[in-house]
Amino acid sequence: MAQINNDEVEIAVEESTPEPFAKANGGAPVIEEVKVDIVNENGNGSDIETSEKAVGNIEEMEGSDAVEVDTEREADRDSLVPGTGSINGDIEGGYDDESDEGEEDIDDEDENMSNVVQGTTETILNKLEENLAQAPEVDESDLLQVAEPGPLDSEGKDIEQVLSIISNSIYREGEGQIFSKLCDRSALLSVVSHSLSAYITTLESVPLQRLSSRIASEVSMWMCDLFNFPGGLAHCHDDIREGLVRTVRMVLHDNYPDLATEGFLALTPAPPVLYITSSTYFEVAQYVCTQLGLPSSTIRYVSPNEEDVTGFESFQKALDADKEAGKTPLMCIANVHSTIFQKQTVTKLQELCKSNNLWLHLEGHALSALTLLPSQGDQTLAQRGDSMTLTFGSWVGIPSVPFVTLYRNDTPAAQIAGLGVVNPAVRLGCLPLWCVLRSLGQNQIRARIRGVFQMLEDITERLKSLTCLRLLSQTGDRTFAAVSGLETGDVDPSEVFHTVSPALAFQYVSDCPPDLSERVPPYTDNLNSWLGQILQRDAPHIPVEIVDVETTGYVLRLCPFEDVAMVGLAPEDVESFLQCVEEKCAILNATVTQRTKFMELIELEPSVQHVDIAHWAGLGGVRYIPFDYIDRGSEKILEMTEDDLKMVNQRNMELVATLRNTDSAFSLGEGPPPDHVMCVRFGMVTMETEVEELLTLVINCGKDIDEAVNQLQSMSEVVKNGVKQAQEELRKEADNQIWQEGILRHVPIVGSFYNWLSPVPDEAKAKGRYLNLQEGKLETTDKIYKHHMQIHIEDGQEL
Repeated sequence: MAQINNDEVEIAVEESTPEPFAKANGGAPVIEEVKVDIVNENGNGSDIETSEKAVGNIEEMEGSDAVEVDTEREADRDSLVPGTGSINGDIEGGYDDESDEGEEDIDDEDENMSNVVQGTTETILNKLEENLAQAPEVDESDLLQVAEPGPLDSEGKDIEQVLSIISNSIYREGEGQIFSKLCDRSALLSVVSHSLSAYITTLESVPLQRLSSRIASEVSMWMCDLFNFPGGLAHCHDDIREGLVRTVRMVLHDNYPDLATEGFLALTPAPPVLYITSSTYFEVAQYVCTQLGLPSSTIRYVSPNEEDVTGFESFQKALDADKEAGKTPLMCIANVHSTIFQKQTVTKLQELCKSNNLWLHLEGHALSALTLLPSQGDQTLAQRGDSMTLTFGSWVGIPSVPFVTLYRNDTPAAQIAGLGVVNPAVRLGCLPLWCVLRSLGQNQIRARIRGVFQMLEDITERLKSLTCLRLLSQTGDRTFAAVSGLETGDVDPSEVFHTVSPALAFQYVSDCPPDLSERVPPYTDNLNSWLGQILQRDAPHIPVEIVDVETTGYVLRLCPFEDVAMVGLAPEDVESFLQCVEEKCAILNATVTQRTKFMELIELEPSVQHVDIAHWAGLGGVRYIPFDYIDRGSEKILEMTEDDLKMVNQRNMELVATLRNTDSAFSLGEGPPPDHVMCVRFGMVTMETEVEELLTLVINCGKDIDEAVNQLQSMSEVVKNGVKQAQEELRKEADNQIWQEGILRHVPIVGSFYNWLSPVPDEAKAKGRYLNLQEGKLETTDKIYKHHMQIHIEDGQEL
């Protein structure tokens, strides 16, 4: 049976440009200083001296009922940004220049500033929840989805109006689903903390450095503690590839001491080599090489060999070959769920890398399981590698949280590479993560990750029980380690990455699967595409992706660690998804079974043909052939010209239109090129569906259309012959009438006078003809006139 890697079905990370790094000294996170020049009103650039005393003091407004407020200056209580930043949003006079007291107590000032920040945050949280829940209406022309890009308005808009436009545009773009992702209070805090990360930069340089350093140090300490990475440091970044770029730069400087002075010339004697364990990492590795000015030949893919006993013999041979070629093995970038770890653990790989002076960088969603390990000394630490990149926000269901790279704190080149450097000039990037960690705490973080793993275990067991599915993300006979055993210590810590796959990939192959040693047939791809689209429609709370894997075919993939809405999903929602999968698989099984019978019935009928319809998962298409194009003796279809093909296509289009009058489930299908024949398209069925009746209905309806067409053709011949006969009889009567009445009646002027003196009798006039289509006879119009006169007499009308 063919096997694929879990990483083959992982979606590539979104590309973006990394932020510039700054140089700093020391091992702790470094704050980049921001110098602010204060310019006086005259604009002469002279420095203004400031003292600790404020020009005016903010009056304390909370809980005061005796404060008089100017109605004209009263702040809007519904505004997202209160006038003073207080919870109430009241304002009175700003600064008090005529204060009786010379200076306020420092504790009161600190309390006021704390209230400003806290009040602003709570107000934004509450207002954001209200806006997302109610989705207030705005002018449609102002929405970003409707309005065309244009020049900036001459006059600015009100702040409330600007916020309303962008919030409604976000709500419209997300089709209301954004509220479900922000229903968690910690998720709202993460969104709002980005505003605070910009607000904190308004501090003076020295307090900004002091506060930013404290926040960055705590984030680093907490993350290393959560993921059992003692003695390490954390670097927060917005682009998931940025941490890897800076880590490779750090290892380069560590292995090439002259790199800072000589540049690329330092790499020439012994070019570096980057090893990747997953083919899906080629794009990321190429990006790293582009950012660092390294050639593409730096990247080397190492895959397990079937002859490997321990799983790393081929890797060791590649290392030895590169060393003999004068190259320097630099780093191994490993996904912890790649096939290289099917026989061995990360511990063995780490020992191999250490013996060859190779830096080990780990990535993958399975790293989240490190938070569930109890502290057991060196055995626990052996799973960490030398550095690792974490997508922490999606693991705990919190949006807008930066990515984190943990690395060993024993390399002096870290600061040169920009790791650990914090640049609060525009915003403090690690503040959202600090707020989320404070809000959740260790227990809730572990509970969320544990819940996702348990959900994956439940889904995996149910999918395994369906014989019509094959689970591609859990290959081999090896059973996964339960997360409950990791926490209690019953499972060896070396099995931490042998848990259930964090990205489940499964494929429908039916109860009688085709050859699975290669890519499945196109019809099986169509069935999987249908299953994926139906699950996306009927169970949208668990997002399912349809991935085209080159060696396997269409695969359905779901990864709760990549969607914040799936963290904390209710058990009943998971159960409804699994029931939906079972119901749709039953329909697929019935369709596959009935399709075999359907094909056999088509072979027995000479008047129909089976048509393969691209990207169609139903029974298939049936093309009706009129009996005029079937050989009566051999019952084979005759050769058709281009006009005949057009006529047959037109007949099938009429057939579908007729069938839709009885059942709207019938639809028109089109065959493959180059003929693009039209046919009747049959969809999904159940075991209760009588396919014989469906096929008989199509054949009988086609025959009825053939008979109607033949009757119409025969009727047209009768009409043509009747018209000729009527014209001939009328001509003969006219000739006979001339001889009987005399030529004198037909002479101009004289004939009129003669007819006035002696009118022609009615019996002698020429009689009209009509064609009786029921009997196919040509008769005179006397009967029609007599019948018409009789109706008038019965109605009492005068003739």
